[in-house]
Amino acid sequence: MNSLEIVGLVAIILISCFAIVAIIVSIPLFKLLNKIKYIAENLNESLNPIISNLNKSVEGLNSELGEISAVTSNLNSIVEQMEKVIRLARLLVTNPVIKIVSTSAGLLKAFTKK
Repeated sequence: MNSLEIVGLVAIILISCFAIVAIIVSIPLFKLLNKIKYIAENLNESLNPIISNLNKSVEGLNSELGEISAVTSNLNSIVEQMEKVIRLARLLVTNPVIKIVSTSAGLLKAFTKK
């Protein structure tokens, strides 16, 4: 057997060893890929109802926020009306009271000077 045949034999043995190692490594790798595919399919099936429920919850929240906005605008309107009523009451009550007090003070002063 010459050196070329020995090198060829060693090369065939090394290639065979690499092939065996590749087969040994690829079998668990294919199993892992199949498990990942299965998990992804199950995740897709379970996420659809969750996302649908989330979408319904967000729609409900939007409607509630719309109602809160309507209540807030109604309260704003009520507060503005109350401000107007208080301003009117102040004008109607304060001005006559001031006039009565000042008139009374003037009359009292006039009577006490005599």
